[in-house]
Amino acid sequence: MISGAVAVRRGETLRLVGACVGLLAVAAGLGSAANLLRPAATRLPWVGDWAHHVETKAFQAGIPVAFLAGARERVADPTAIVFDARVPEQYEAGHLPGARILPVGEADQRLGAYASLLTPETPILVYCGGADCLDALELAVKLREYGFRDLTLYPGGFAEWTEYGGDVRAGSEP
Repeated sequence: MISGAVAVRRGETLRLVGACVGLLAVAAGLGSAANLLRPAATRLPWVGDWAHHVETKAFQAGIPVAFLAGARERVADPTAIVFDARVPEQYEAGHLPGARILPVGEADQRLGAYASLLTPETPILVYCGGADCLDALELAVKLREYGFRDLTLYPGGFAEWTEYGGDVRAGSEP
């Protein structure tokens, strides 16, 4: 009797394992198909250096990158404009000193508010949440399309800035 119960459990376990393997295979197939259907520029690579993904994308797009020391210089530069590409709630919770909010998804609508501060030669630093955030890069590319030439991406973003003791401001105004 006991051996029959063990055999039933073993059979149920094998059936469950088979279902899980089948589900994983379907998920992998659908994920691969979805990736292949994306435009080539936005496809996820099968292998890559994910630790430096944003920097690599910036290099490919021709956008200069500044790390912490360079970001501190730009923030301290009174002629530079710093744009935070994060959503308003994140910006209001904390942002780099002097940073102005310009979420990448709202850049077309919000950029006009900063027109009096900008020329094509204005030094601009853009950042977002951290090393895995592409919003700042997307914003930098968009700003370059608008004709701004002195753009710098800070890929470490808000996460690195605060991790290394950078001054932070809260609220909706820089």
